[in-house]
Amino acid sequence: MRCAPLSLSITLAVVVVAACSTDPQDVQHSLFPSSIPPIPAETWPQYRLDAHHAGLSPSGTRLGANLVLAWQSGPYGIGNYSACKSSPAVDLDRVYVGVDDGQLLALDRRDGTVVWRFATHRYESERQTTDSAHLGIHGSPAIDERNVYVGDYSGWLYAVDKVTGSKVWESQLGGSIGASPVLLGDFLFIAVEYPVPDGKVFMLRAQTGEVRWSSPSLGHNPHSSVSIDPGAGLLYIGANNGLLFCFDYVRGQLQWSYQTGGAIKSTAAVVEGTVFVTSWDGMLYGVDGATGAKQLELATAGTSSSSPSVYRDAVLFGSDDGMLRAANRRNGSPLWTFSTRGPVASSPTVISDSALVIVGSRDKNLYLLDLATGASRQTIELGAAITSVPVALENSLFVNDDAGTVYAFRPGF
Repeated sequence: MRCAPLSLSITLAVVVVAACSTDPQDVQHSLFPSSIPPIPAETWPQYRLDAHHAGLSPSGTRLGANLVLAWQSGPYGIGNYSACKSSPAVDLDRVYVGVDDGQLLALDRRDGTVVWRFATHRYESERQTTDSAHLGIHGSPAIDERNVYVGDYSGWLYAVDKVTGSKVWESQLGGSIGASPVLLGDFLFIAVEYPVPDGKVFMLRAQTGEVRWSSPSLGHNPHSSVSIDPGAGLLYIGANNGLLFCFDYVRGQLQWSYQTGGAIKSTAAVVEGTVFVTSWDGMLYGVDGATGAKQLELATAGTSSSSPSVYRDAVLFGSDDGMLRAANRRNGSPLWTFSTRGPVASSPTVISDSALVIVGSRDKNLYLLDLATGASRQTIELGAAITSVPVALENSLFVNDDAGTVYAFRPGF
């Protein structure tokens, strides 16, 4: 049978594909990957590793609780604010991180020296500001084989050549971008904030910066990043109005929204059809990804900006009450708690092959804990509060503190 071009009209844009069937799954798979391939153990390509944002290190990562400092960079941070700082993306040669003044830095993975700097539009305005916050880059970079992608607080999204640090393309999406770009196949997803306050989600071609669609109004600022279930063709985003939204990103249609009692600053973890997210109402929620029906609700003693991590039957998350909690993700029964001396805005990273979980605290400490019991295995003091995500891959750990210093750790002997 001859295939005729099929024009699929969606609410937010028009995507034209060639198809022999109008089955939604056929259309979806012709444009987007239906699953996320395994990430090599030696790389960390985007915020919380992949579009599921489950908080797991790549398979094959092995770190013991005997880490020693391999190198540290200079302190590139110049601002203090309540939001979490940018976390590194890492490939075989370099560590990429955004900093407060609006620059994207590429550091040599071996010794932390600066290989190149890319100045965003925000960098120019930050050089002239007296604002102590210095809101340059909050989001974590994403990388593919060619480019580094990052947004700035002037509302621009950039693709930068990984080798040279030169601009490949830029797209002015308006407002400000505090979220991390999310890569899925050939597409980028990014949440954008507007001063009304309001916000939208954009989907762009990664290689060209072409906007393929944008969501309708979210009603308030989305500071969290998009999380994706490729098999279902659904994306999830939280906003400051306490709403968790679900969109069909093929058709551009809102599927459902779920109301929490406070602003959602965390990024959702999507695991086996359930969406886990924390809220400033002091709760962790588990929501059915297809219907938006509540499946789980856990209370803390403080607001939370920490994004949940999910491993097997456990969900782990931090809170401003200074606690890291592990609970059964199906029934909410507590597994263990660990107390720090400051709010835990950092999101935990689980290293399953080493039975470790690593998290930072505003008390300036990085904690390595036993995954099964929560017992302390090692505590490392850094120079400032830690709100970024620890990046564990292969036999290395990378993390940056709120002073903008990037640290690399290796196993000791």
